[in-house]
Amino acid sequence: MDTPLPLDKLSFGNIDQDRPSDGVTKKLKYVVLVSTGSFNPPTFMHLRMFELAKDALSSEGYYVIGGYMSPATDAYKKKGLISAEHRIHMSELACKSSSFVMVDSWEAKQSSFPGIPSVLARIRNCLLESGLISRESLRVILVCGSDRLESFTIPGAWTPVQVRTICRDYGVVCIRREGNDDERIVFSDDILNENKDNIKIVDDLIPDQTSSTRVRECISRGLSVKYRTFDEVIDYMRKEHLYLNLSDK
Repeated sequence: MDTPLPLDKLSFGNIDQDRPSDGVTKKLKYVVLVSTGSFNPPTFMHLRMFELAKDALSSEGYYVIGGYMSPATDAYKKKGLISAEHRIHMSELACKSSSFVMVDSWEAKQSSFPGIPSVLARIRNCLLESGLISRESLRVILVCGSDRLESFTIPGAWTPVQVRTICRDYGVVCIRREGNDDERIVFSDDILNENKDNIKIVDDLIPDQTSSTRVRECISRGLSVKYRTFDEVIDYMRKEHLYLNLSDK
């Protein structure tokens, strides 16, 4: 079954604001941000990463027209991964508070793990096929944390072709995890280094160490996770009795 890409939050801004005094409209650089992962469950930090990436790219003259969370398929087989159905719904609840981030459930509904390049290509192709934006104006960029960037350098985690495709054909905005030397990671890896101009490292002035793993652990211990994730997500987890068993960690 075909899974349509949601388009309702896309915003192209006011083109007139980019028209200089000579009346010649400069070519806009539109960006769509994509974050992949388990979202098991989604937290404030998952949405915060989009905001940080948007600010960083806007300062360089890009216009972020939208963003997508792409929950992983159940075939990801990560320890403690609950069903895609729950993770899609929680991600949709989390995105209600965002003016530009949506959920693309295509990856989550696949029977096998498609990989990040396939997710990025699917979103780009859907946007181009919509006729809302031209190929020349669009950039689709991966948003990730330091752990994902570092995983690109681990033998066997990704193929060289996958890493090169992500960095060369799309681009990466990496939100630094406090204490990480992401520049060293880039410079020490041949593929990342050759594509360093397409990799932007962004610092968070108010670091947040919240993670899905820690949220699950708190829930399994009967501890509060209020102000760690969205109230709607907390209500859903409580209603569905999610993450209560220690084996879910």
